[in-house]
Amino acid sequence: MNRKIRIVSDLHIGHRASLIEHAKAIAPLADGVERLVFNGDTLELKYGDLESSHYNAAEQKSIFLEEVSKWGVETTLITGNHDPAISEVHSASLRDGAVFATHGDGLYKEIAPWSSSIKLLRACSKGIDENQTGRTAEDLHRYLSLHKQVSIKAHEMDETYNPTLWGKLRIFLHQAWPPDTPFRILKCWRETPDRAVSLAERFEIQAKFLIVGHTHKPGIWQRGDRYVINLGSYFPWPGAYCVDIADNLLEVKRVRKGRNRVTIGETIRSFEL
Repeated sequence: MNRKIRIVSDLHIGHRASLIEHAKAIAPLADGVERLVFNGDTLELKYGDLESSHYNAAEQKSIFLEEVSKWGVETTLITGNHDPAISEVHSASLRDGAVFATHGDGLYKEIAPWSSSIKLLRACSKGIDENQTGRTAEDLHRYLSLHKQVSIKAHEMDETYNPTLWGKLRIFLHQAWPPDTPFRILKCWRETPDRAVSLAERFEIQAKFLIVGHTHKPGIWQRGDRYVINLGSYFPWPGAYCVDIADNLLEVKRVRKGRNRVTIGETIRSFEL
């Protein structure tokens, strides 16, 4: 019998918009499983809590790992664009390659085309070839590593971050511009399933199930004989899913979330592996 695995994404612990303020609140996610996979943007290791000038990313990571170690489950931390240095793991192949998980920032050359920092991200990502191919796990790892380096470099160059009152006002104005941001978000929501399949094909990933996050839009899409599953986020909207894998069954379940409170909800869809 295979161990039960649960995959979650985009908790953004430390972000002012996240419903989750500390790791203790997500302990229910570990109930009944032997392995818990965090599929990127687990912690806010770039900007931290913008309401506090004392946020320390290294300290928050240490606190998180200490809490998770109490749950008695194996944990895998996949990097995202908000926690690009949380580990050296950029993707995970599960159940003999039937399931592939990666955060999703690697689907876009500019990491987050909807971002208010798009010009900066575009400048930092010039070295990424969107059509790059590869045949090994190492090829894929190097390709995804480039995206993490872009996130780190762009953050270091970002002059809009300032935890003072005036700085927070500047951040708000910066994020509210340009006015076409909602349209860029919708465009990325439409493109994500096809981009996930494209990445799999270019790097000869044979997985039937491709698990991503990043865009915060939960959903299940079929493309040929593959399924793309986006796990959403722990922001108030639009929703969050988790994927449970046990024996020869993959289940997509709703995550019911509140302020520092999560429960696993009903099964949305089940698949045979």
